[in-house]
Amino acid sequence: MSLFTSLTSSASALDADSYALQITGKNLANTNNANYARETVVLGSSSVNQSALGASNSAPVALSVSQIRDAFLDKQVCKESSITSALTTQQSALQDAEAALGETVSSSSDAASVDAGASLSSQLTSLFNSFSSLAATPTDSGVRQMLLQNASTLSNGLNQTDAGLAQVQSDIDSQIQGGAATVNSLLNTIASLNKQITTAEVSTPGSAVDLRDQRQTALESLAAQISFTSSPATSGGQIKLTATDASGNPVVLVDGNTVANTVAFDGTNLTAGGATLSLTSGSIKGAMDARDGAIQTLRNSLDALARQLVTSVNAAYNPTGTTGNFFDAAGTTAGTIALDATLTGTNLKASDGGNAGDNTIALAVAGLASKQFSTGAGDAIDGTLTQYLSGTVSAFGQTVAALNNSVENQTSVETLVKTQRSSVSGVNIDEETTNLMMYQKAYEASSRFMSIIDNLLETLISLGTGA
Repeated sequence: MSLFTSLTSSASALDADSYALQITGKNLANTNNANYARETVVLGSSSVNQSALGASNSAPVALSVSQIRDAFLDKQVCKESSITSALTTQQSALQDAEAALGETVSSSSDAASVDAGASLSSQLTSLFNSFSSLAATPTDSGVRQMLLQNASTLSNGLNQTDAGLAQVQSDIDSQIQGGAATVNSLLNTIASLNKQITTAEVSTPGSAVDLRDQRQTALESLAAQISFTSSPATSGGQIKLTATDASGNPVVLVDGNTVANTVAFDGTNLTAGGATLSLTSGSIKGAMDARDGAIQTLRNSLDALARQLVTSVNAAYNPTGTTGNFFDAAGTTAGTIALDATLTGTNLKASDGGNAGDNTIALAVAGLASKQFSTGAGDAIDGTLTQYLSGTVSAFGQTVAALNNSVENQTSVETLVKTQRSSVSGVNIDEETTNLMMYQKAYEASSRFMSIIDNLLETLISLGTGA
């Protein structure tokens, strides 16, 4: 082996060791970066020819950089984080609805129900207590005004609660609209990264590690929004993303470097390619579940309560249908319930045409507090009015409690999967520190060897000059 060949070989080794040190430093710098997959330098050799000297040697070189990734674990992380995102989004929406409800509910799944002093419950009780007071003192103007005030408070309470729940649903729609825009942006990002990866890996497949990290990060961000399936595309290094429509058919979102279909929110559902998407996870799914599930169920139940309250009170207050209603007969939902516009403290009835002390109407309305209604008999609710409201609030509270448990359990599953991936793809400080020391020593050895060769060449040149 000639000295010039040895010099070239040691220079190649210095380059390889220097690159390995660079990658090791990069790994250590990303120790706490969950979106980073550990990288390793693939070392090899290449023939170093010194044709002028008629010599050749095999020199060490850094062939490429490989990434330590497990495709299965990457997909599992996307899947579990997508489920977590759906549950946490739903949890947040129901917490907003709980605040709008204004009732105190227990957080345990076997809770009895509503706090007896809570808003709508106490307002409903106050209304019937006021009718009992009117029955006791039919001519007392103070009692009459208090009854009207309590009735107005209950009506306003139902109106405000329904408006608050409607606002929560409207906010959810805005969130979904924003989520759709985020999805489309991510689809464009992924398609662009597909193209860049293919370009960068023309001669060295799998070498565009930073681009692949970015794509995986984008995929996990997309999974936080919607559910999808990822598979290899036709071009090397690229992927294809598909969603599922309501009929179970695949809808291509990204095919290689092309966004095949963008998503849109039509006010009710998320669509793509003219089809309604059937989502199984992601924050958009969680938002829709909250809007159309527990919150709408709660609104429907309050509507049924209002309808039963209006029809039964009016029937008892105006048995002949000719002397005026207590509630506006047209307002039979929680959002529209209101007192009859003509009702005043003066014309408030304790009886239907009886003498000043007659209290038959007041007693009849007060008796509704304990009346058992039945949907089987054509009523809007089952049980008493207060029992129905208590059960409605209790059922909502149990839904929230069950969801809280689901979020806690799912978060643990997601953490476990991410920990498993980290054990494969994450940076191990001890291992990288060892590599750092090894490559530093190798670099020092190559540098010293080069220095020795340089000294030998200087000596030979000096001897030749002296001759």
